[in-house]
Amino acid sequence: MFSIYQLFGVNSKEQFADLISAREHQEIIRQHRAELIASRIYPFALVFAVLVPLWGILDLIFLPQEIAMQFMVMRPISGGVFLALAFITKKLKIGTKRALTCLVSMLMVPTLFYQFSSPLIEQVELTGMADLLIHLYGLLPYVVIASLALFPLTLKEFSLLSLVLVALASIGLYRADGSDITMLMVQMWLLLVILGVSMFSSLQQVRYLISQMVKASYDGLTKLLTRRAGMDIMESLFRATGLQQSNFSILFLDLDKFKNINDTLGHDAGDEVLRQAAKTLGNCIRRGDAAIRWGGEEFLILLPHTDAEAAKNVVRRIMDQGLAVLPDGTPVTASIGLAEQEEDHTHSWKALVDFADQRLYKAKQTGRAKCICPDGSEVLFGEGKNTEQEKPETTTA
Repeated sequence: MFSIYQLFGVNSKEQFADLISAREHQEIIRQHRAELIASRIYPFALVFAVLVPLWGILDLIFLPQEIAMQFMVMRPISGGVFLALAFITKKLKIGTKRALTCLVSMLMVPTLFYQFSSPLIEQVELTGMADLLIHLYGLLPYVVIASLALFPLTLKEFSLLSLVLVALASIGLYRADGSDITMLMVQMWLLLVILGVSMFSSLQQVRYLISQMVKASYDGLTKLLTRRAGMDIMESLFRATGLQQSNFSILFLDLDKFKNINDTLGHDAGDEVLRQAAKTLGNCIRRGDAAIRWGGEEFLILLPHTDAEAAKNVVRRIMDQGLAVLPDGTPVTASIGLAEQEEDHTHSWKALVDFADQRLYKAKQTGRAKCICPDGSEVLFGEGKNTEQEKPETTTA
């Protein structure tokens, strides 16, 4: 039976929700979508920063002087906006809000140019090349609406942006053809057709981007972030928490005696343990956190806006829930290193990983099945409520 999901090329309610809004998108998808939008804004902004002022030469040659001079006032302003957008999208760090702001700004320049130029054009009768130039200006609303097809926008973003653009375009079209209702209806129909095509193109780009990012960024076995994708996320989160002067903690986990599981029970059993552990880790963290399969049986948990004490609580949840269970009922434990940005006085995520790695190694050397924290305390795996033991921290950076 045909469903609305098939219409948009998705197979589930969750996938359809990702097309409607970016609220549930993973951070890595947000960042790559923002970078893709910026990368498509940049060449257009750079080209129009040059062409828009230069087009003024044609205005001076073919249009009446009073109109051409007013256009000459608008063109440098428009060119300056385009140039600023080219700089922002090329040189500055781009997030979703900044990328969308730049896109709105880029599309509003020709839209407002059309709004301001329409009253000027109505004042005179033009022929020849001047009439051709004016008709080209009349195509701006269609060009702007069609350009939406170039960008991966969710349905919510597309609807809000197109609502404003269509409203402004309708005002301009009514001003130009309001006396000819038939022509006005034809132009509005054409505008809406272009809008519909642009919407489907934009949504399909979002769908394709998400599917490709999932394939490239998530481990096939555990469904957690891959190491490479995780490093990108960690750099982004570390920078964001630094700008907000917030805490940032990480957990570095290594499943205990995992090689023995593979050797004695087989690799299928080992894979099942990894899947169980990954599911547990995913269940024990918040939506804004991230779980990474760092390599083999190693996992990294990113906890932005989390101090060391709160990170210990995450460790306790993991231990209480249990990472995995072997076929004979034996629980699987892990050696864990905890590092926190402020307590470890680090200024890079790589140094933070090093601290956590050193504490993980110490946990393995001192008996496994425990987490060693920045203050030297240990959170232990155990039955019932986990215990903490205070021990001096001997590991150095």
